[in-house]
Amino acid sequence: MNKRSAIGAATVALALGCLPAQADALRLGVQAGLKQWNVDWDVRLIDQKGAMEPDTQASVGVLGQYIFEAPEAEGERPFFVGFELGLAQEGVSHSETVDIGVPVDSQMDVTWSMDALWIVGYDFGRVSAFLAGGGSYISSELEVSGEGLTGTDQNNHFGWKIAPGVEIALGESSSLLVRADYALYQAKKYTGSAPTLGDVNVDIDVTPRLFDVRVAWVYKFESMTLPRLFGR
Repeated sequence: MNKRSAIGAATVALALGCLPAQADALRLGVQAGLKQWNVDWDVRLIDQKGAMEPDTQASVGVLGQYIFEAPEAEGERPFFVGFELGLAQEGVSHSETVDIGVPVDSQMDVTWSMDALWIVGYDFGRVSAFLAGGGSYISSELEVSGEGLTGTDQNNHFGWKIAPGVEIALGESSSLLVRADYALYQAKKYTGSAPTLGDVNVDIDVTPRLFDVRVAWVYKFESMTLPRLFGR
């Protein structure tokens, strides 16, 4: 089974700042999370449904953000907007016997994920509150066997993610981000076969869902500015 390791990412974007936004800034960092996946699946041929709930899994990755200076309002700029790109190695591998009318051995692997999120927030000073939301993309593999079903298939799932969180300033140039993510991914068709039915193709619709708690450390590069979102 292929497992993609190695993570690399860079980020440009409209995102979050924990200190009062004095200037546009690029921020790069690392992230880690504890994730709870839920996978619903539906076997069309025999009209049976099942679900897998892997144990909580850890993931690691990198992320980048770009903060844009907000418009001035009476000398203060407590609101901020931004964008984040993140890439993570999931390393989720879960085996389970699922009852879909008959017992079926299944294994689900989620190898990597990528997020592209808009972020809006409010800066209280040392601490900021924010809400992130946008698109998410995962790569997964499903293997099933038993009771007339067999096959291995890979797919990429696109989905939507929403993530409230807080940011804590650790100094002039670094911050700690803590957030909770919820994501729902599109159903994708995985194809297997049923030898007991003459090797006919079996379509299995798989719908992943995710909840996680994620921590990230980012470093701010104020000198690496991009064209400002808000002109002067």
